[in-house]
Amino acid sequence: MTVKKRAFVKCLRYIFPIIAILVIATVIGYKKGEKNSEQQAQIALAQLISCSLQQAEDFDAAVTLASTEAVPDSEIGLAKSDGKLREYLIERFGDSMTDSCIEDLAMSRTFYRSITMAKNFSSDIKTGEIELKKCSGEQECYTFSAEIKTSAGNLAATAWGTILMKKDGRKWKASQITLNMKETQS
Repeated sequence: MTVKKRAFVKCLRYIFPIIAILVIATVIGYKKGEKNSEQQAQIALAQLISCSLQQAEDFDAAVTLASTEAVPDSEIGLAKSDGKLREYLIERFGDSMTDSCIEDLAMSRTFYRSITMAKNFSSDIKTGEIELKKCSGEQECYTFSAEIKTSAGNLAATAWGTILMKKDGRKWKASQITLNMKETQS
């Protein structure tokens, strides 16, 4: 019996460290995969401010489909009947913005700004570096500024505003965005 016990203890000496290493590696990998609110804010802003010509065409197609299925509705903004447009916006922005934020940006027509810019410049529109500064006294609120450039690298506009982040499940998402833009002459 003592030989079996020694073999068991010897086996545990090798197995326990391996299990401990696997648990630690899993926890570290999970934490690295989870983005913090500042990183998610930058992603949300880059998605909002950037627009390829293809995305502008896709948006136009979604608007056209939404207008063909339009049903009178007393709501302002995206009505429940705007299924195709709602589907398009949630597919494009749902990973980085809450449904409420998407609804607010649609009602204020903020989405149209980068789309219009892509059409006006006949170019993909991309953000340069986005500078974020934490708002004092507000948790997970940032002021931002960014340069917006054409695919050729020309300055198309400057953008600034605020972004408020909140946890949606285990992921940070933008819950409110105010966007100001000043376009350069095309």
